[in-house]
Amino acid sequence: MKLLPLLLLLGCGGGPQLTNLRCRDTAHCQDVEDPLKVLLAVDFADDTGTLDQGVLNLRVGGSTQQTVSLSDIFTAQGIAKGAKKGTLRIDDDFTLDRMSQGQRVAVSLIAVNGAGHGSNEPSLTFTLHLGAR
Repeated sequence: MKLLPLLLLLGCGGGPQLTNLRCRDTAHCQDVEDPLKVLLAVDFADDTGTLDQGVLNLRVGGSTQQTVSLSDIFTAQGIAKGAKKGTLRIDDDFTLDRMSQGQRVAVSLIAVNGAGHGSNEPSLTFTLHLGAR
């Protein structure tokens, strides 16, 4: 009887893991032509191989601003369906209703795989620059 809880625990599997959230350009996070777009990259690992069937929550200041299909991202970036590891490139457009020049901005990501398991939430903080740099 004591073996059953252990088997159930092993069968559940953990959620996907997101690591090394970073700016794709080490000099700045924002797109040169569109300062409201942040260019990020994050590494993923998902033992279930179902991340491509899930979604990615793009968050600012702890609140989800948009949810995007990971299937679309995998296809656009040439990542094989069922991939268990890789790197996602993310272009996040901010809603600026409460942001201003020079403000520190915290962005984070949460992935949910096709099995419904949620990931950790890596975050990155940078200073918002509008206009010429």
